[in-house]
Amino acid sequence: MKKQIKDLSISLTTHPELADITQQYVNILQSNLADHELIAKLIPLILAELAKLKEALTAIRINNLVEEAFELDTVRDDAFVMLRDLIYAYRKSNDESKQEAFLLLWNVIEKLGTTLYDDGYTEQSGKLAALFLEFDKKESVAAMNELNIYPFYEDLKTAEANFTSIYNQKLDKDTQKNYPTIKEARAGLSPMIKDLLPTLRTIVRTADQGAALNWVALINEQTDKVMTQIAARRTRKENSEA
Repeated sequence: MKKQIKDLSISLTTHPELADITQQYVNILQSNLADHELIAKLIPLILAELAKLKEALTAIRINNLVEEAFELDTVRDDAFVMLRDLIYAYRKSNDESKQEAFLLLWNVIEKLGTTLYDDGYTEQSGKLAALFLEFDKKESVAAMNELNIYPFYEDLKTAEANFTSIYNQKLDKDTQKNYPTIKEARAGLSPMIKDLLPTLRTIVRTADQGAALNWVALINEQTDKVMTQIAARRTRKENSEA
């Protein structure tokens, strides 16, 4: 009895699952059936549709990055305001050392802008970089320790680093334009995978006696992996609704 190609519930796959299993199928076929005339013609067509789905997933990621960047910008704004206000609170201190510490730090804040959070994303990052250069100096660190506010400065540096990391990712991704929608991408790829599996079954049925069909197990292994994930999601949903 010849080996069988298992079914895949394509409509139940998530977008990343569909993209991943398609890539896995292609990898297996390129390694085992690259010389098969029909498969050789199908693979470029599948890869073209797969590329569209990957681009659509990238577009979703960019949208998420925009939201993350906005949230992290708010965090760094709050961190700056906290540090600024803590420094400003010592403006009328009767303690001479604290008054000196206030003046040293406040001069930097005032020079760069007490409301630098109103600036654009990159301009604000530039001003914060300049602030960090000044506040990292030995005398500035001593001044912050004198006012017991150094931990709040560290919070600001962390907030800026987190924002910059996400924002740079957005800039890198945002150089790509004209992304297809997920709906369009799936509409192009799903039928091709639906057609691929019966084609593979035909290849198995018509294979010569003793032909190497090791690739069938590899295809089924990838199918089983995704079907297990689908079954797990269904179980979780049923349990949550029980």
